Amino acid sequence: MIQINDNDLPITAADKIITGVKPNNPTQLMQVLEKVVTGDEHASDNVDMFDLVEIKEIADYLIVYYESHKNGD
Repeated sequence: MIQINDNDLPITAADKIITGVKPNNPTQLMQVLEKVVTGDEHASDNVDMFDLVEIKEIADYLIVYYESHKNGD
């Protein structure tokens, strides 16, 4: 879960979106495969909150918001 606090700087909020992770519940088969490949059956217990396409979508929304409000509301 990502939590953006009232006093977070914009760069901090962006970093939380970019680097945020969420729990992943891999199947038992996936855990076995992970252990074979990485040596750690818990290697993918967490996954990225947003993939690159979703981060681009968030950025696009922010640009649209900025463009429509840059002269004030």
